[in-house]
Amino acid sequence: MTLGMVMTQAVAPVAASTAAAGDEASLFWGFMLLGAAVIVLALELVLPSGGLLALVAGIALVGSLVSFFSHSTGAGFLALALILVMGPLSAWYAFRIWSGSALAKRMILQNEGPDAIASTSLKGATGVAETPLRPVGTVRVNGQRRDALSELGIIEAGTHIIVVEDHDNQLKVRPSEADKREDA
Repeated sequence: MTLGMVMTQAVAPVAASTAAAGDEASLFWGFMLLGAAVIVLALELVLPSGGLLALVAGIALVGSLVSFFSHSTGAGFLALALILVMGPLSAWYAFRIWSGSALAKRMILQNEGPDAIASTSLKGATGVAETPLRPVGTVRVNGQRRDALSELGIIEAGTHIIVVEDHDNQLKVRPSEADKREDA
């Protein structure tokens, strides 16, 4: 046996253990960066950063994929597939949980005030034209001033009206039957 062969046999186990330690380190950093990406992305939802935290989370996610691919191609593709499938599913599930929380109820506007009244259909309701409707004007229905569109020509101020259509917060009205009989 020559000296070169002895050296090769002595160095080979050391090189294999060094490569295995490097693979373990890349796998460790892959998981660490993936966890950091998830945490930073969760912080993005509650801290106003103008998207800076989302950018940092994206960089950490790319770094984790690079680490998984440096461990092995199979680990890289497995991590990529899991991120592409589990990422959107986890976000959907987290949003469902979050939307019922007290924080979400404080952050999301509730339908209150005049708009809440407007959200109920007023079809068939009666009121009075406050301004002439030529064909657009203002009416008072159920104690609320609302913009309205005359369905049939001009309606003078003070005329009793009936709502015939309530679509997208636009009232379409016509004179009520009592006012039509008085005119005849």
